[in-house]
Amino acid sequence: MRNFTIVFNIKVFFVLLITSVVYYLCLKFNFVIDNDYNIISIAIIFPLVFSITSAFNKRQESLKYFSELRSNLISISDFFSSTSEISIQTNREVNKILKNISNENVDLLSSTNSKSDIGKIRNLFAEVQKKIVENEDAFINGEKIDLYRSKREASKCVENLYSLNIHNTPKSLRAYCLLFIYIYPLIFVPSIIANLKPEFELYNIFIFILCLLVSFVLIALYNIQDFIENPFDNKGIDDIKLENYKMDDSEFNI
Repeated sequence: MRNFTIVFNIKVFFVLLITSVVYYLCLKFNFVIDNDYNIISIAIIFPLVFSITSAFNKRQESLKYFSELRSNLISISDFFSSTSEISIQTNREVNKILKNISNENVDLLSSTNSKSDIGKIRNLFAEVQKKIVENEDAFINGEKIDLYRSKREASKCVENLYSLNIHNTPKSLRAYCLLFIYIYPLIFVPSIIANLKPEFELYNIFIFILCLLVSFVLIALYNIQDFIENPFDNKGIDDIKLENYKMDDSEFNI
């Protein structure tokens, strides 16, 4: 049921109210605009579609970085556990650091604390770097290159996720879309009345419902964009399930 009700909020009722009032006033004062409102609708459709596409791409990129982060952290663990020259105690220490990186990253992205920063995770990567340097002699040259690459790629994934979390689609574009949705009934309602020319009561009801439907579709699309804008806040039905990306000891080798 939540899938259907999530697009309803105060904005929906406000837009429908505006549309109803405009429709009533147009009929009462016989106000019509004889033009092609479809051309004007481009001014709202294109920016709205662009915003939805940008928000969706942000979600998909985040999923990609989560998967790459997990893969690289497991690779680092595998490098340390694959050589007998490194003690079990060192392996456990490395695995603990890697698990903390994964879990701290999830906590950072899901945090509502504006003071949360990425510094703690960067310090954990510094500890990984230190462990690699301390045990360099245990790896052959090819392994060392791959190990440093995995560490670098894991760090890049965390930084990219952090950037995606603190930057959204342009606020000015979203504000423009919302403003235009609010004023659009002033344009398309008189145009629909002029084009369809209601002449009897039942036809008036049909045109009224049509006007409400147009307004509802636009504001519903805006709400969908708003819900997928931040895939980390766990408010939308399509948000990323962050808890699934926390790692435990069973995912690392010793």
